[in-house]
Amino acid sequence: QDKSLQAYLAEFPAIPADEATEHLHEGSEFLHVLEGTLQVCYQDDEYTLQTGDSVYFDSGVPHSYRGLGPGVCKAVVITTPPRV
Repeated sequence: QDKSLQAYLAEFPAIPADEATEHLHEGSEFLHVLEGTLQVCYQDDEYTLQTGDSVYFDSGVPHSYRGLGPGVCKAVVITTPPRV
């Protein structure tokens, strides 16, 4: 809707690796973990983020996330449209 960024609070439950769903969308993405542990898969690599960690990447590349538990991981997610 013609906004320069979208921000939301996301919750990532602990799930098995084979249940993480890969997706992609135009633009860029920034995540900041508020609570818990989050695994981010990007370009065939896996990154484990702890509370206080952040990541920024091109979201046009397939990526997935999953909480690693215990409990639910919470993160602020900010997406931006592609630069023109």
